[in-house]
Amino acid sequence: MRKIIRQLLNKAGYDIIKVNVHNDSKAGQIKKVKVGKFMIDMPGNNVQISTYKYRPDANDLLGTLSTCVAKKYPSLCAIDIGANVGDTIAVIKSAIDIPVIGIEGDPVSFKFLQSNTRQFSQVTVLQQFLGDKKQTLQVELEKSGWNTTLIPTENKGQELSLKTLDEVLEENQLATQNIKILKVDTEGFDTIIIRGATSLIQKQSPVIFFEYNKTNMEAIGEDGMSTLLSLEKYGYHSVIFFDNYGRYMLSTPINQYELIRQLHHYSDDNHSQVGYYDVCLFHESDNDIAKKFIDSVASR
Repeated sequence: MRKIIRQLLNKAGYDIIKVNVHNDSKAGQIKKVKVGKFMIDMPGNNVQISTYKYRPDANDLLGTLSTCVAKKYPSLCAIDIGANVGDTIAVIKSAIDIPVIGIEGDPVSFKFLQSNTRQFSQVTVLQQFLGDKKQTLQVELEKSGWNTTLIPTENKGQELSLKTLDEVLEENQLATQNIKILKVDTEGFDTIIIRGATSLIQKQSPVIFFEYNKTNMEAIGEDGMSTLLSLEKYGYHSVIFFDNYGRYMLSTPINQYELIRQLHHYSDDNHSQVGYYDVCLFHESDNDIAKKFIDSVASR
């Protein structure tokens, strides 16, 4: 009967979707979730449970990107900052088996990350919150354990020790890896972390793929656009924008400042059709990869 009702609704342009697959009351539970070719354990309050249930192709862009970059740089290594429980590493590994460095600060997510990545080879995981300088910061943690968001405060919260990505790579003897993909998804801290990767960016010119969430950035007083545009001085040329569902929107040279400003102002997690962007930047020496990547995602 349920199937018949759903078929009738489909003909009228409607569908039935179960919501709240994840919620706070399930935080103590462990859910097995299919991500790409792999099964990943997630705490029951992790929003990605719903994401992969209803959008199994979520984050496929990272797999496509990794495959494109590996054709030119077969000995590459990728960095996944904000690795969460390892789901995006699973996406990459489903597309191509390359070395990945996963960095996650939240202790609950990190335990899952450690456990989930044991099924992969060539994965290094590090527990560390990152910033644009080494410092101790007073913060409040929102969505801890599943989508951790750092909110800097002055008189309350907890102390966190932040380091730059450059420092962490040097301390762990990873700076000499052939790092050609830098992925960042840290709920508003993305451009802050990118500023702490100046040495990596100057020396290795990795493809940079990060979440550009203006709403989250404004909440912590971060001016993300200035950091995005500043990458031009390091030789970055092509910028690709995807909406918050991973759909290709447009590509543009980074010197189209007014267009980028308009895109910046349009996105809004509460009042716009596009809550945030995924942004991908290519160094001018990799314009060939940028073209191939655009060709592979624009027709989806």
